[in-house]
Amino acid sequence: MRVLVVATNIDVPGTHGGSTHVTELVAALGKRDETLLLARRGSHGAGVLDVGLWPRTPPRGLRHALTLCSVAQAVRRVRAFAPDVIYERGSSYGAGTMLGMITGAPVVCMVLDEHVSPLSLDRAARIVATAPDLVSPLLQHKTVRVSWGANVSRFHPDVDPIPLRTRLELGRPLVTYAGSFRDWHGVDVLLDALAICRHRAIDVLLVGDGPERASLVERARLLPQRVIMPGALPYTDMPAVLAASDVFVAPFVPTRHPLSQRRGFVLDPLKLFESLASEVPTITVRARNIEGMFRDGEHLVMVPSGSPQALARAIDSMLDDPLAARDMARRGGGEVRRRYTWDAHAQQLHGLFETVCASDRVDQRS
Repeated sequence: MRVLVVATNIDVPGTHGGSTHVTELVAALGKRDETLLLARRGSHGAGVLDVGLWPRTPPRGLRHALTLCSVAQAVRRVRAFAPDVIYERGSSYGAGTMLGMITGAPVVCMVLDEHVSPLSLDRAARIVATAPDLVSPLLQHKTVRVSWGANVSRFHPDVDPIPLRTRLELGRPLVTYAGSFRDWHGVDVLLDALAICRHRAIDVLLVGDGPERASLVERARLLPQRVIMPGALPYTDMPAVLAASDVFVAPFVPTRHPLSQRRGFVLDPLKLFESLASEVPTITVRARNIEGMFRDGEHLVMVPSGSPQALARAIDSMLDDPLAARDMARRGGGEVRRRYTWDAHAQQLHGLFETVCASDRVDQRS
């Protein structure tokens, strides 16, 4: 099967979570199907066509106009590829759907949030989402729930942590955060928690970048712990970062995120799958979607969002009893390997693509 993946606002390769998602998705699909990826301008790699002209969230008034430009650049290559099915990331704002109208290939639309074209939702043969309630009740009949995952060949407990620990001169227990430095990611809550932790003789690694960086650097200087902020690191470095960590924290504050304010926390954070696949003791916030995948105290620890006190207690507890924390992380890793891998996700999508293509062939004969 030939699968056209359309993600025209995503950099490949890149350090953003969207880049990780698209890279791993295409790699997993490519084990079974021939793929062509339409990505943002400047992207590169085998089977990648860089046609997207905009940043991750394009200006509202220009979204569909820029989509037409991307489609015009891609159409000759796409026609030559002759896709059997098109898989469009919603934030491509109809590029996949327009190419489906040109080539006659059925379209499956991925909905991550509210950044999606009504045209795509209307014309898609199927819609996939980690939170199906993002989709209108009128379209629920063609909506399928999916989950993201981890590359368990890349993220596993046998990665050697010594090179990274040596490079960063890490000799003490390490508490790690990795991700964007935006207010809703809650890094400030983590710093407030560290300020009241009983454990002071530890290192703290904050991997990432974003608009909150300058203020976080100032706050970090006041902590009793040693804080290391190396900036955004390549995705290929992340297995070693996790392998070197004793505790991984994902301290989201969904009430600061506009979509989550209205709809609840609807994101499936890739960092949770990856930290658990690496069998690192993990702390995150209590949210309905996370509770639907993992059990508090059995796979990871969940704390109330925005509470430095609760987060500090959880960090201290893990550092007090590292053996129990590692046992929990091993159970979490087993759960990821059983249910939440990119290969499992690709297998689900492949089955969906086969169904859509079979239905399309029937429609064409009718």
